[in-house]
Amino acid sequence: MDNRKDGGPQEAPSRLQVNWEELQQHVSVFKENEQSLAALNAISDLINQPLEIRQVLTLVADKTMEVMSVDAILIFLLDEETQDLLLEVSKGVSKEFVAGVRKMKAGEGFNGTVAKTGKPLFVDDASTDPLLSRQVVIVEGIRSQLIVPLRSRGKVVGTICVARHKPGKFQMAEVALLSSIGNALGAGLENAILYQEMEQALTLLRQSEEKYRDLFENAYDAIWLHDLDGNLLAANKACEKLTGYTSDELLNVHICQLIPECSRSSIEQTERKLILDQHVEHRCEGELIKKGGAKALVQITTSLIAHDGEIVGFQHCARDITEERQLQQNLRYYLQQVTRAQEEERKRIARELHDETLQNLIAISRQLEKITSSDALWEESVEAVRSFKKQIEVAVQEIRRFSHDLRPSVLDDLGLLPALELLADDLNKQGITTSFKVIGESRRLAPEVEVMLFRIVQEAVRNIWRHSHASSAELVIEFSDALVKLNIKDNGSGFRLPQRVGDLAGLGKLGLTGMHERARLLGGTLTLTSDEGKGTIVTVEVPVLAFKERKTVSFGDK
Repeated sequence: MDNRKDGGPQEAPSRLQVNWEELQQHVSVFKENEQSLAALNAISDLINQPLEIRQVLTLVADKTMEVMSVDAILIFLLDEETQDLLLEVSKGVSKEFVAGVRKMKAGEGFNGTVAKTGKPLFVDDASTDPLLSRQVVIVEGIRSQLIVPLRSRGKVVGTICVARHKPGKFQMAEVALLSSIGNALGAGLENAILYQEMEQALTLLRQSEEKYRDLFENAYDAIWLHDLDGNLLAANKACEKLTGYTSDELLNVHICQLIPECSRSSIEQTERKLILDQHVEHRCEGELIKKGGAKALVQITTSLIAHDGEIVGFQHCARDITEERQLQQNLRYYLQQVTRAQEEERKRIARELHDETLQNLIAISRQLEKITSSDALWEESVEAVRSFKKQIEVAVQEIRRFSHDLRPSVLDDLGLLPALELLADDLNKQGITTSFKVIGESRRLAPEVEVMLFRIVQEAVRNIWRHSHASSAELVIEFSDALVKLNIKDNGSGFRLPQRVGDLAGLGKLGLTGMHERARLLGGTLTLTSDEGKGTIVTVEVPVLAFKERKTVSFGDK
């Protein structure tokens, strides 16, 4: 019996050949996988580098062409807002081709279709494919194409296309490799975008720092920074000029050496409110001690310095206002002198009108009265004389009113409150129902203060009966420990206020301008509130420290 298998020894070489060929195929696949893996690793390394987007895309394009042996490569990015595909990188094509496919809509042509569907696309021969939308593809000689989407966070953000000049099919291994490259590139684009945004932010930060440094060094106002303990950290040239210290000396100076205790309290209060994020007026005035002990009056603006959300110190901006305040004081002094001279002249004229002109007219009136009572004149002459007498009586009344307006004697004799009461009576006589109230403990004020306040109220009352068309008004004076407050209110037609007090004079409202100036001369404020059709409110507040009080004089309430 023959125990040999069919085929015998003659079949052994053929089986060996088959095994050898299978082994070669496995080795070839292994080498291809190894090359693909190496390519992917190399591309991953490129993508993870801190580079700009275009640099990343260019390096990936070069590496992809190398490992896939293609003639051309195109990488498009999708504008999510406009849905336009924009060609970012191209290799192996002409400038004319690039110009022809630089921009296309999602859904248009080969790459547009991939961007819209999110699926890979095989193009065996572009010249005969129905999706062809640009003739430059044929002119360029591109035939076969493989296009895969670029994805980031589940969204298509672009496409990558490899092409050859010969028609034909791409192998599945090539499809898998390009898909892997597309997935890696899509994910890496987010890192590139973040890197680019970070670079832009750093550039802006450096530019901001340079601008701040330039503004800091060349600012007209003195600027210094100090930590939470009051130690100076930096100072600009203007600060050196203001304080007299050099920049090196200032770094060894504590804030207490620059700001005396009397001024430091208001600055520290501002700092505390800034730390607590409370509403605060950032600007205040105080003294600054220069090198050598000399002092300057400065206006200081305070702001916080924070790093990584943590408060590390304060920035102070100081402007020397010593000369400015001196000029203001001088101007106020001159205005006070002018006002005082004006009031003295008013007083003199009022006295002369009362003591001379008025008395002469009264005497003439009495003489005419005697003439009309005699029998020496004809009846026609008597009537003429009586007419003259009536005209003189009217002139007497006008002069009395004029003299009262120039300087009411009650203001000098009894003080401000009776004078204000007379102003309220004048409004009542004009048919405007007016109330006068006193709140708090009434007291006499310095003569110049009483005159100033009277003139403010007098102008307000004159405006009410001349212009407001009001039916009622209210005059209130309030005394407190800190200030004297006047409130004049009417229910008239009101008017439109300008945006700035300085515009009143330009609008011809000289009376209101004078009211503001008188309040300022007293160190106080005047506030106007008016709405068309709703009336007007004039509020005057004068601090007690602005004047010296006189002995209280009581008078009967009306």
